[in-house]
Amino acid sequence: MQRSDDNPFKISAAPEPAQALGLPVSDSDLSTAPAERIQSWVDSSAIFLLIKGTPQRPLCGFSANTVAIFESLGLPYRTFDVLSDESIRRAAKTVAGWPTFPQIFINGEFVGGNDSLTEIYETGELQGFVSGAGP
Repeated sequence: MQRSDDNPFKISAAPEPAQALGLPVSDSDLSTAPAERIQSWVDSSAIFLLIKGTPQRPLCGFSANTVAIFESLGLPYRTFDVLSDESIRRAAKTVAGWPTFPQIFINGEFVGGNDSLTEIYETGELQGFVSGAGP
């Protein structure tokens, strides 16, 4: 009889829950133009991400990877789910001059998408870039 401990597919522990360092922006002022709303979020957040989904439930692999990188750094960041508002999604492409998501802003500057973020994270450059970033 085979013991269950010998099963290589046995999950030994539940995955760690998301640290929930990413908080969604509150968006109550719908009278302001979408581009202005985006710029306001970028200006008021040291680290701001336009992603598909939420940090707790990313809806694409690139957004999930971006969230995982910032969670691993232990820094608070703000997010907006571009799938929740088509006007923001369209405006974001113009604001950043970048056609895809996620879009990453650090200290008010557009950094790029997931590929750019992953590259500067792997080289250690990102850690130095965000060391002074706070909520």
